[in-house]
Amino acid sequence: MIRVEHLVKVFGHEPERALPMLEAGRSKADIREETGLTVGVNDVSFALDPGEVFVIMGLSGSGKSTLLRCINRLIEPLSGRVLLTTDDGEIDVTALSLAELRELRRERMSMVFQRFGLFPHRSVLDNVAFGQEVRGSAREERYRVAREMLSIVGLEGWGDSKPNELSGGMQQRVGLARALATEANVLLMDEPFSALDPLIKVNMQNELLRIQGELHRTILFITHDLDEALRIGTRVAIMDDGEIVQIGTPEEIIVEPRTEYVADFVEHADPTGVITAGTVAVPVPGKRFEESGQEDGTTFYRRTGYPDVSYGMRDGRFVELRVDDQPVEAVRLDDALEEETPEIRRRDAVLLCGPHATLKQVLKGRTYSRLPQLVLDEDGRVVGVISENELVHGILYKRANEEAAAIDVGDAPATARR
Repeated sequence: MIRVEHLVKVFGHEPERALPMLEAGRSKADIREETGLTVGVNDVSFALDPGEVFVIMGLSGSGKSTLLRCINRLIEPLSGRVLLTTDDGEIDVTALSLAELRELRRERMSMVFQRFGLFPHRSVLDNVAFGQEVRGSAREERYRVAREMLSIVGLEGWGDSKPNELSGGMQQRVGLARALATEANVLLMDEPFSALDPLIKVNMQNELLRIQGELHRTILFITHDLDEALRIGTRVAIMDDGEIVQIGTPEEIIVEPRTEYVADFVEHADPTGVITAGTVAVPVPGKRFEESGQEDGTTFYRRTGYPDVSYGMRDGRFVELRVDDQPVEAVRLDDALEEETPEIRRRDAVLLCGPHATLKQVLKGRTYSRLPQLVLDEDGRVVGVISENELVHGILYKRANEEAAAIDVGDAPATARR
């Protein structure tokens, strides 16, 4: 949907002087000291897929907001290209005239700012309808769209109110509804929730995820809050001194930080909602399991350290689990978590989950059963097992179990081989 190629932005008089210095690998600090120029964005390239929530995060001064504004040319980049894919072909945003750029902002790219930017003299409905009004839509049509967007953000019935009659969280919803009402395929969101109280902020994150589930817009989201980035991002890009130092899924950022800067960022992050069962599971069979017998084509494996627990598998698929040679009931983790008062609390059972279950879900499962959990793929093949050891390791060290990484697991899924 959006492709950014080698984007550069330098602030100051005759910024072109910085280009050969950047190409020579000179640092932002060196360029500032020698020329007085400030490097805002340095050779940034990335691409967004349609329907993706792509989060750019970093500390203040890292260049993230400058980069966002270069995308729609609220700030003119010094060099590089921004390409937007549309049904009519690819648009080079950096080559558009001012008239074409205004049309792009009206029709294809909408922006949500940190400060709500609502018109105080207009009603909530008129604020939301503003984008449609600028596009020249008929009064009846723009109000229809505005009411629909207010309903989507949970503000149905507030259209006649003025912005100062709404709370901060409600005003931010109006700003979001105004952006959505333009029907633009791309939303640029510049730290839209950072000024909100923590509880309202979480509610707005939930609201954004819910709306995204309905509308599937392509969203470029700026934040300095790592937990927010990990929570809402399909992928996350971390910036430092105007450069993107790592791009990856939230789990990749947590489990595989590529630089000390990124590692420092994720050190205090909560990994339980990001790291998945498939990442920390120890593969079965593996070197830590011994074959304990066969019955009717079923092979049983017993893990060293858990001599009373055996896993029965046939053609790589889970068949049964035995404790002290006695079969134990198997229950899907999703089913157990959906029960209002889980019956499983009254008995021991092996819980089965998919490789994409989060550690938070696995932790909940540990409150239901003392037995290790089995991780199965969609075909019922065993990805691995999670005992307390793997669970604690994933939470404390935010990475795959080191023992699992050294095990030759053959054709086991890639998530189990990390």
